[in-house]
Amino acid sequence: MPAITLPLSFNNSFWTQDYRRGLETLFNKLEQGVLENEEITNFIEARVNAEFDLAQALTMPVASAPRGTGFAADDGASLLMAFWGLKQETKAQGDGHRAVANDLQALALQPFASWSKGHAQRVKDAKINVLDLWVGDYEQALEEVNKLRETYYSKTRKADEAEDDAKFAPNTDYSDHYTATSPRQNGRNAVVNRTPSVSERIAERLRELRGNKAEGEDASSVTVLHSEDKADGEITPTLPKVDKGKGKAVETSSPLAMSPVAASAPLPPAKPEPMLLAGIAMSPAAVSALLRRARDELPLRPVRLPIIGEYPDCFTGEEFVNWLRENVEAFGGSLDHAAEAARELGEDEGLLRRIGEIGNVFEVSNEAFYQFRPKAFNLEEARADNLKAPAANLQPMADNLLKRSGTLANFVMKQIKSNSNIPPHVKARQEAQEADEAYKKAVRQLDRQRLALEDRIEETLKLLQKWELDRLRIIKDVLLKYHATLSNTPSHIQPSMERASTLIASYQPESDLNALIERYRTGPFRPAPHIYESVSHDMIDVSFGFDLRRWAGESGWAAVRVPEDEKKPNAIPPLLRSLLEALEKAYTKLPTDEDKRRTWIYEIPLPVLHHLREALNSQPPDTEVPVEFFEKVDAPVLAGITRLWLLELDPPVCMWEGWDDIRKIYPAVGAKLEVSEAQHIENVQNALFKVPKVHLYVLDAVIKHLKNLIDNTKSEEDPEIYLTKLAFSLGRALLRPRQETHISIQDRHPTLLFIDLIKHYDAILPPTVTKKKRESEKPLPVRKRTTLVDQRINRRSVAANPKQLLEAREAQIRAPSPRPEIVTKPPTPPPAKQKDTDLPPRPKFTTPPPERDEPATASQAAPVVVQPTSTEQAQSPTSPKQPASPPMDVGKASLLEDKPAASGASLTRSGSGETSRVRKPGGARGPRAAPGAAASGGSYVHHRLSSYGSAAGDAAARPKSPITPVADPKEYVPKKKDGRTSAGTFARLSHAEGGDDTK
Repeated sequence: MPAITLPLSFNNSFWTQDYRRGLETLFNKLEQGVLENEEITNFIEARVNAEFDLAQALTMPVASAPRGTGFAADDGASLLMAFWGLKQETKAQGDGHRAVANDLQALALQPFASWSKGHAQRVKDAKINVLDLWVGDYEQALEEVNKLRETYYSKTRKADEAEDDAKFAPNTDYSDHYTATSPRQNGRNAVVNRTPSVSERIAERLRELRGNKAEGEDASSVTVLHSEDKADGEITPTLPKVDKGKGKAVETSSPLAMSPVAASAPLPPAKPEPMLLAGIAMSPAAVSALLRRARDELPLRPVRLPIIGEYPDCFTGEEFVNWLRENVEAFGGSLDHAAEAARELGEDEGLLRRIGEIGNVFEVSNEAFYQFRPKAFNLEEARADNLKAPAANLQPMADNLLKRSGTLANFVMKQIKSNSNIPPHVKARQEAQEADEAYKKAVRQLDRQRLALEDRIEETLKLLQKWELDRLRIIKDVLLKYHATLSNTPSHIQPSMERASTLIASYQPESDLNALIERYRTGPFRPAPHIYESVSHDMIDVSFGFDLRRWAGESGWAAVRVPEDEKKPNAIPPLLRSLLEALEKAYTKLPTDEDKRRTWIYEIPLPVLHHLREALNSQPPDTEVPVEFFEKVDAPVLAGITRLWLLELDPPVCMWEGWDDIRKIYPAVGAKLEVSEAQHIENVQNALFKVPKVHLYVLDAVIKHLKNLIDNTKSEEDPEIYLTKLAFSLGRALLRPRQETHISIQDRHPTLLFIDLIKHYDAILPPTVTKKKRESEKPLPVRKRTTLVDQRINRRSVAANPKQLLEAREAQIRAPSPRPEIVTKPPTPPPAKQKDTDLPPRPKFTTPPPERDEPATASQAAPVVVQPTSTEQAQSPTSPKQPASPPMDVGKASLLEDKPAASGASLTRSGSGETSRVRKPGGARGPRAAPGAAASGGSYVHHRLSSYGSAAGDAAARPKSPITPVADPKEYVPKKKDGRTSAGTFARLSHAEGGDDTK
C-alpha cells in the first residue's frame, strides 16, 4: 500500500502559538521569491542586450579593400558571388538575432518585469498588514491583558493583606475625655462651630456692597464683617459692635485692590491659545481645517444600533488614526503619535462623539465608531467667545469665582468625607474587584481579537499560497517563452537548446511549492485561547479552551475542597456530549455512507467555525446544549467544531507528557517492531493509564463515536486509506507537543496511536477506563497522629538525679510493646522409651486459701518447685488437654536475668490447677531438662526460671488472682531411686539457698 500523507498547504503549515514566528518565516521565503524574480529579469535582460549587440555587429558592413582592389577589381568571378552571398547571409543572421531580441523583450522581459514589480508590492503590503498591524495589535492587546492580570493579582493580594490586617488589628478603646467627646464618637457633639471660609467672606462682602449701592451710600469704604455661630452650625454675618467709649462705630478703609474697577472702554480680545496634538502646537483654525478635510476624505457611513436608532456620518477609530498618520506630516508617519492626537481630540477637547458606548474613551479599533461634533469645524469662534475682554464691572466675575470656589470646596469636602469613611481594607477590596472586572473584560475582548486574527491569517495564508503558486507558474511560462524564442536561432546551437528543453521540462512548480513547505514549515494549526483565571475560585465560564481536570474537580481548589462523592464521575463536558449526539442525528440526513465518512475529512473555513464557537461559548459551560440547536448546522461543520474543541483543550486529551511516553512505543521510520501485538497493546494501555480520568472519558467518547461510524458505514475505498486520512485529521487534536519543533512536525506517532485506538478499541480503552476508575475509587490512606509526649522537666523531677531520669527514660524506651510477637521454644522430640516404667514421685498439693484482694508480699508469693529428675530421661505426667508451652516474655525474662536463682522465697511445686491460674492460656511447661543440664551451665534451667518468673509476675499484676500457699523447701526431701542422683536444678537451687549467690 502506498504511503498516504496529508496534503501540504500554507494553511496547515505556518502556524505558531505566537503567530509571528511562522508568518515571519513565510514572508522571508516570499521576499526571497521577489529577489529570484529580479534575478530572472536581469538574466533575460542581459540576453536581450547580447542579442541586440550581436545583431548590430552582424549587420554592420565589413570594411572592404580600396576601390579597384580585392574583390572590387573582379568582374564577376564565382568567388565574388560566393563571398557576397556569405556577407548577405551574415546580415540576415544579424536580422534574425534582432528579431530574437525583440521577441524576448516583448514576450518575456517586459511582462514579467511589470508583474514582478506588482508582486513585490503586494508581498510588502501583506507583510505590513499582517505583521505590523494585525499581529502587532494583538501582541499589544496581549501585553495589556498581562498588565491587567498582574494588576488584578497585585490588588487582590493587597486586599487580602488589608483584610487580614483589619481582622487582627486591636480594637482601640478611647479612654480620654477629648477623644470621647469627638463628633465621630459622640453624636450629641456632631455640630462643630467653625469660622467662615474665604469664599463665604467674599460672598458676604459682595452682598454688603450691593446693599450699600442700593441705599446710595459711599462705596469707597467697606465695613469689616464678623460672623456669629448659631447652634445649628450656620454662620450669620453681623455688623461690628459700637465703640462704647466714642459712641460710634469704627470705620476702617478697605484696601484699594478690594474695590471694584470701573472700565470706560472694553479691552481688545485676547489671542486664542494654540492646541497641542501629540506635542505639536496647532492653532484652532488649523485644527478645524484639518478636521473639515478629514470629514471630506474619510469613508463616512451611517451606523444603526438596536433600539437607539441610526447615527449618520460615522467612522471608526482605526480609520481616523490612519488618516492622521498619512496626512499630518508633523507626525512623521508614526502610528503612536497619530493615536495620541486622536485621543486628545476625542477625550481632552471633546471634538469626537463615541457611538454606542457610555463615555468618550477613544480606541484604535474597527469596532469603535465616532462622529465629529459641530464645534469641531469652528474652533476659532468657539474659543473667541470664551476669551472676550473683561467686563466693566468685576461683580459677575466675582460671582463666577464664588460659584467655582464653592463648587470646588464642596467637591473637596465630599471627597474628604467619602474617603475618610471607607476603611482601607474595604477600599482595597473595591479596587481589587474593579481590577478583576477590567481583567475579565480584557480577556474576553482579547479572545475575540484572537479569533478575528486567526480568520484573517487563514485568508491571508490561502492568498499568499495562491500568489506563490502563480509566481512559480509565471516563471515557468517565461522560461518556456525564453526557450521557444531562442529555438529560432541557427541549428549550430540546437543541441544546447535541446538540453535546455530537457531541463525546463523537468522543472515542476508544484514540487517546488511542496519542497518549500516541507523545508520551512513551523507547524499545523493549533489555537491558543485566552481564559480568565481567578485567584478566588476555580469557576469555568467558557466552553472552549479550559482545563478538563479543573472542570472535573481533579485539580485546583476543587481537588482539595470538593469531596470525592461530589465530583463528576464518568462525566464528559456537556458540550462534547451534545456535539456527538448532534452528529449522530446529522448522519441520518446524509444520503450515502461515503458522505458520512467524509464528514470528518473536510476542511471547514475558520470564520464558520469561529461564528459557531462564539454562539456556543456564550452558553454556561455546565448547561446541556439541546440537539435542536444544531439542526441547521451541517454535519461537516459539527465535526469541525468538535475538532476545534479538542484542539483548544489545555492540556490536550493525551496530556503534554503523553507526547514523549507514546513516542517511545512506536518505532522510527524503517525500524523493526520487535514486540508482539499483545505487548504493544499493553504498552499503549500503560501510557494511557497515566492520563487523568476525565481525559480518558473524553478520549473514549470520541473514539467510540468514530468506531461506530466506521463499523456502521461501508465504502469502496480501502479501510486502511480512510483510517489514515481520519488519523491525519484528528491525530494532532488528541495528542500534540507542548512546543512545536522541526522534529515534532515529522513525528507520526499521533497518527499511529489514533489508528491503534480505532483498530483495537475493545482491547485498549475499555479495560484502561475500568482500571483507572477502580484506582480512583480506592480510599487514600490517612496518616494517624502519634501520641504527644511531654518531655519537659516538671517541678517534681527537678531534685531528682539526672542519671536516674535518663535510665528510667531508656528503660521506658526498651519496654515491650503491648502486643509482642509470640515466640515459642521449638518442641523437643519425645524421649526414648525406658525399660523402667515406674513413674517419678508426684509432689504434694495443699489446699489454696481463699482469695484476697490485697496482693501478696514477697514472702507470701507462690514459689515454683521443680521436680528433680533422674539420670534416666522421663516424661513428666501432664494432662492430655494441657496446651503447649507458654510464650516467653522477652522483656520480663531480661529483667530477671541478673537476679540470683535462690533469692526470695523458697521454691515449691504447684498443682496443675494452680498453675493454670498463674500462667497465661497455653502456658503448659515443656519437657524437663536432661540430666546434664545443670552441669553444662544451666541455660535451659535459667530459661525455665525466667519463664516461671514472668508467669508469676503476670499473675501478681492481676487483681483478685489466687495465690499459691507458702511451702517450706526444707520439708521437701528429694527421693532417690535405684541410685539416681538428685535433680540438677533442685540441687543448684539448694546450693543457692545456702548462700552461693554468685553462681
